Amino acid sequence: MNREEARLELDATTLRPQDASPEARAMAESDPELGAWLKKRTEFDEQVAGAFAATIPAGLRASILQNAMQPAKRPTRWVLPMLAAAAAAVVLGWTMLWPVNSGMPGWQADSLAALTKVEYGMSKVDHVSRDFEAIKKMLVADRSPTPARLPGTVGTMPVLACKRIQVAGRVASIICFEIEPGKEAHLVVMDNTGLSDQPPQLQPEFKTSKNWNMASWSDGSQTFLLATTADEAVLKKLFGLV
Repeated sequence: MNREEARLELDATTLRPQDASPEARAMAESDPELGAWLKKRTEFDEQVAGAFAATIPAGLRASILQNAMQPAKRPTRWVLPMLAAAAAAVVLGWTMLWPVNSGMPGWQADSLAALTKVEYGMSKVDHVSRDFEAIKKMLVADRSPTPARLPGTVGTMPVLACKRIQVAGRVASIICFEIEPGKEAHLVVMDNTGLSDQPPQLQPEFKTSKNWNMASWSDGSQTFLLATTADEAVLKKLFGLV
């Protein structure tokens, strides 16, 4: 079993670790990178499961069991909207919410995990404001990094909120923008002193993971990650590349 095979097996059993093979569990214990990935993945899945459990309507289990015993010829139109909503939430949680993968640099994985939680309401923002200058002052007050400058039209998007986070053992900030109606873009900014696997200076590097499109770049002593579920063309347009 190689690392990727172990990762896939562990990925499917984060909430049922006893179902993973001894070989996969042993590899996670002996491989620091795989072990760190599994820890973060498990924490995220536990938060997703907890969030969904909190929204399950009362009596849902009883309704499912009761109707499962009905004759097969019974019309299916009786199914309650809440059952469909619960099923959709589970599908969304396990197939779409987690864009982090083991091939990402550590700082990028930390950043994407943090902003994913903000995007899906699993992590609260610290401040809300539609004034970019006010957002910057709030971050300064929190002793969080603020962007010295931003390329293209990144800084002209309508701002929404901000949050102080930890990335690769250092303080970082998330600034939330509206990239287009109904779609957000989250900018992570941090000091890059001693940061390994930094993206290029002043030249955005684009990546896609699951339904997320990302641009990362460095500018002097700062490193940035801008991620959104909007189309890649919308993201690249901010940098004048479309």
